[in-house]
Amino acid sequence: MAAKGLKQQAGLIPNPEFQFSNENLRPGQTYAQDVDTLAFLTQPLDILGKRKQRIAVAEGGINRSQAQYELVRLQIVQRVRLAYWAARGAQETRDLLKTSVKNFQEILDYHSARLNMGMISEQDFLRVRLESERLQIAANLAAIEATRARVQLLREMGQTDFSEVVLTDPLKASDAPLAAVDLPQVLARRIEMRVATATVEEARAKARLEEVSARPDLNLIYGYKRTQLPDTASGTNTAVAGLQITLHLTNRNQGNRAAATVELRRQEQLLAATEADVRADYYSTLQEYELRRNEVVTTLEPLRQHAQNISEIAQGAYAQGGTDLLRLLDAQKAGLDAELAYVQGMVAYQQSIANLQAAEGANP
Repeated sequence: MAAKGLKQQAGLIPNPEFQFSNENLRPGQTYAQDVDTLAFLTQPLDILGKRKQRIAVAEGGINRSQAQYELVRLQIVQRVRLAYWAARGAQETRDLLKTSVKNFQEILDYHSARLNMGMISEQDFLRVRLESERLQIAANLAAIEATRARVQLLREMGQTDFSEVVLTDPLKASDAPLAAVDLPQVLARRIEMRVATATVEEARAKARLEEVSARPDLNLIYGYKRTQLPDTASGTNTAVAGLQITLHLTNRNQGNRAAATVELRRQEQLLAATEADVRADYYSTLQEYELRRNEVVTTLEPLRQHAQNISEIAQGAYAQGGTDLLRLLDAQKAGLDAELAYVQGMVAYQQSIANLQAAEGANP
């Protein structure tokens, strides 16, 4: 990870500097006797908290990077879950319309035989055939949509082979509703809060680094000097030692300190905004889930059963001559519409569960 490399670099001790020089170089002199030679090392002393604070900034970057990695992972999981239920619903719609076309073909064949025997008018037969063709068009469109949804699911999963797959999870509501989660627990579990908090801590560490950067820079100097003293025949070897201090007279890192302070305040405000977004997201997804579940239990399931009963009654009445063809077709269409509405409602319900679990910060 790049952040770990930055932490390793931040903890390294500064390299020393080596300097070699000659003094009193003039024409006609003897180098070994008349020229002064200097060789010394300069070692920066990182002892005023700068190295420690650089490491703290790097650690803040690691924490932020890890939180961002986890956020991206959860976002991918969430997209896959939503794409799965969309593909599952499209597959169910395709299969439902395919079965309806097959069943309606039997009705079409039955009325074709009755037409040949002169028992129904050609107009009634054309109505049945028109309904059959409408169902066939709807089935073709549903097959195209199912293929698109399947490809989108595989793409979200990172697959490159878009072969046919069969999704088997049932489209039905669970017996018990999801357990409620307290808002403080949601705030503690949401990865967005971890990212925002880690970013604030990193900005705080950077502000502290800019503060300690205003402290003097210390350098230790130690080396060797060979010099020619008066009234001596040969040079004298001596040691050189010193301490170099940077005097912050005009540049006290004021600009960087001010910029870091402003950035810290900005990140704190973004943290507050993230918390507000998390609260709003949780409450909205919770309300959507409750509405979807209530819709499934009180509306969609009874609607599906009522439409099935009406379709069966209409078929029986039509077979005994108790109703006309239009009522039969209307009953068939109402039954199919109820089944399609149930599928769409169940897909929305399952997606609302996925959205609520993501809003609660659940780790799948």
